[in-house]
Amino acid sequence: MFGVGPQEIVIIGLLVLIVFGPSKLPQMARDFGRFVGEARRSIDEFKEELTAGYEEEPEERKKSRSPGRKGLERDL
Repeated sequence: MFGVGPQEIVIIGLLVLIVFGPSKLPQMARDFGRFVGEARRSIDEFKEELTAGYEEEPEERKKSRSPGRKGLERDL
């Protein structure tokens, strides 16, 4: 996970506990959890929109497709 081992995570957790104190830690954890949840939902929505747009496009791509190599050979 990002090249951070269990020892580093414990050290970071202790530093956060020392800097912010035990009274603010639960609220910070809730806020962080909400942020992660919203980020995941946003990413999922983006993926769905991208997939839906890709699935709707094949007909449009067929209509607007350039003549390609065969069309170029005819022109020569």
